[in-house]
Amino acid sequence: MSKKLLFMVISVIYLILIAFGLTMVYSVGTTSALKKPTTAANENKISIAHTEIFGKLQRPQVLFDHKKHEEAYKKEGCGACHPMKDKNQVIFKFPKETIGKGKKAVMKAYHDECIECHKKAGAANKKTGPVTCNDCHKKEFAGIKVKLPRVEFDFANHDKHVKIMKEKFGKDDCGQCHHTYDLNEKKVTYRKGTEESCLYCHDLDKKRGPEFAAITKVAAEKGLSLRAVSHQQCLNCHLAYKGQYMSIDKKDVHNIHQEKLLCNACHTVDFKHAISCTDCHIPLDCSKCHTGKYKTIDELKNASRPDRGQKNVAFIDIENSRMKGVPFDHKSHQNNTVSCRSCHHEGLKACKDCHSLTGKPEGNGVNIANAYHRVFAGQSCSGCHKKQKEQKECSGCHYFIADMNPDTMNPKSNTCSSCHTGRKDQLAMPKPISTAGVGIKGNIEISTLAKEYEPSVFPHLDVINKLVRVSNDSRLATYFHRDIQTLCNGCHHQSNSAAELQKPNCRNCHMVSEGMQNPGKIRLLAAYHGQCLGCHAKMDIDSGKKCEDCHKKNERGTSEITQIKNTNVVKQNTSKILNMWRPR
Repeated sequence: MSKKLLFMVISVIYLILIAFGLTMVYSVGTTSALKKPTTAANENKISIAHTEIFGKLQRPQVLFDHKKHEEAYKKEGCGACHPMKDKNQVIFKFPKETIGKGKKAVMKAYHDECIECHKKAGAANKKTGPVTCNDCHKKEFAGIKVKLPRVEFDFANHDKHVKIMKEKFGKDDCGQCHHTYDLNEKKVTYRKGTEESCLYCHDLDKKRGPEFAAITKVAAEKGLSLRAVSHQQCLNCHLAYKGQYMSIDKKDVHNIHQEKLLCNACHTVDFKHAISCTDCHIPLDCSKCHTGKYKTIDELKNASRPDRGQKNVAFIDIENSRMKGVPFDHKSHQNNTVSCRSCHHEGLKACKDCHSLTGKPEGNGVNIANAYHRVFAGQSCSGCHKKQKEQKECSGCHYFIADMNPDTMNPKSNTCSSCHTGRKDQLAMPKPISTAGVGIKGNIEISTLAKEYEPSVFPHLDVINKLVRVSNDSRLATYFHRDIQTLCNGCHHQSNSAAELQKPNCRNCHMVSEGMQNPGKIRLLAAYHGQCLGCHAKMDIDSGKKCEDCHKKNERGTSEITQIKNTNVVKQNTSKILNMWRPR
């Protein structure tokens, strides 16, 4: 082989190796064989993907370690990466500047900011980050989802901030956080007495009524999402306070805390290090606010509710309505919810301000009757009460009771009068109900259907006493369960005490056998099992799941009777179903 040919062969081999090496550095393989996406722990990591711009990614996302960069640029501060409005106001966006629009412009902006910064640090012999594609867009990042829990600015947080603001300014100054957008003057302004949640204007994904829809549209055009404004407003304030906390004399800090906390709450075991004040008092890290922990109603019991001049007790009386007015305990309701938005879904207004008897644009055409009674709307009275009734303590009875629904005119009974009393004094809570002196039977033997099994003994009084305890422990149940008869109706669902000498038995309405005279009528066996087992299932009661839990096997009968009978019934029912759908 000539030297010239040998040189060419070696050159080709080198080119192949170089191309292979570049491919390994600057590209990644397919992610189809990766495992199912996993959620990354909340470690101040930020996912950089922008699928809303790039669509399906050609390379894996970048997991950006914000905490590491924050510590590396502690001296330079936030302005090292984020643009500054002035010396003290950080605009929390990145990259600082994007020239043009589209995929290439965004990609170039990120590369110019990140790679150039890493190159400069490397040139100055400082510890630096990656400068090649594969070192940022790592293959193992493709199957990871980074999702920070939502932050709930609850009543306790609000109360704390109100006190801090008052301490700082010497008076209540809600305008430090709250504002509204004047559509006529086209500017942000503060009006005392109109303070509302940030979500009403900045939750851009929520469908709003005409007023807030117009404001939300402006917020969307300016890029003022809830995420953007909460970081802008909250973090800038926290950064300003950080300096004040860090300037407090260490001796004073120690004296304040040693009376309330153990040493290891702040210090490491060897006492060489201590946490920063901001770790507890002025949260700046993602994980300090995005904790995923939310206070319960009981934990918020002592937190003050925002004051917008609301009445403790209101009387809901709609003009020209043909229904009597409803006394409403507003204080009780606001103390038994985690947010005003649970009811006030479109600003802190009364329902009738947006909903009229016939409906109007402000309420998206929903009339006042549906605004209060729509059972599948969580913010309506009936909808909220329905959620409460779905709890296992209540659903044993309420699962079988039709909800108040004006659309279907259910239930056809006097439930309207429970609320529509027309009396302003009706808010007084009734006394807890009791079984004392009522003469309720104890155990009841159910023997009508006893064949393969012995009669069932029903602990009647024990069940009633349990329901009484559940009812008396709930303020909502206590208000509506005004006498023992209400609880009895949970099982005796067609009962009318005014017409009865004593409570009817199930067999008085439900026939033992199905015949031509009773087409479609629920048989007694089905009624017992539907009511009893249904209640046990809804209340998550373990007993009653096996036949022998309620009635023992009859030793006089053969053990095969039930099995053979059930098999025959299944065959007959299967045949009927098939014939119904596919007639011969």
